[in-house]
Amino acid sequence: MVKKSDQPPPLSFSNISKVLIHLENAGFKVSKTKIYRDCEKGMIRVNADGSVLESEVRAYASNLKRAAGDIGDLSDLQSRKTQKEIEKLNEQIAKAKFERKKLEGKYIPRVDFESELAARAAVFDSGFRHIFQARGRDLISLVGGKSDLIGDFLAELNNILNEQLTTYANVKTYHVLFTDEE
Repeated sequence: MVKKSDQPPPLSFSNISKVLIHLENAGFKVSKTKIYRDCEKGMIRVNADGSVLESEVRAYASNLKRAAGDIGDLSDLQSRKTQKEIEKLNEQIAKAKFERKKLEGKYIPRVDFESELAARAAVFDSGFRHIFQARGRDLISLVGGKSDLIGDFLAELNNILNEQLTTYANVKTYHVLFTDEE
């Protein structure tokens, strides 16, 4: 009984044309004539079935001039696969961290944020309208219809504005009812 090896079979290119395309894509200066001539000289060992091992291509590429790229461009498929798996794992980790922060309340869905913002704006608007109604007489009596007291009037309006901004910026929970007008 023949025992199968735990090692994967060596990576190879199906024919010399695939090697040529790969080298050109990796940025090496090589022509079809040159690569076939180098095969005849034994600089690249071609298997009986016409395939070429990746290790042979690496050795051959180390003697070529580069237009761009480097020998690292010829990295084996396993290292590329491992790199992609690492990228995938990094994405999964980032997603898990985000989900955890979301559960901790550090992030909220955009719809909830917009609803919260709209609710706060409604409270802000409602607060101003209420203050104007409730304190309107006090504000009018403050100046007694005299334009020379405009400074006191504006100071009081600024105090009211500061109170409302403080209320608006507060993190209290407000109950706001949205109704559909249809």
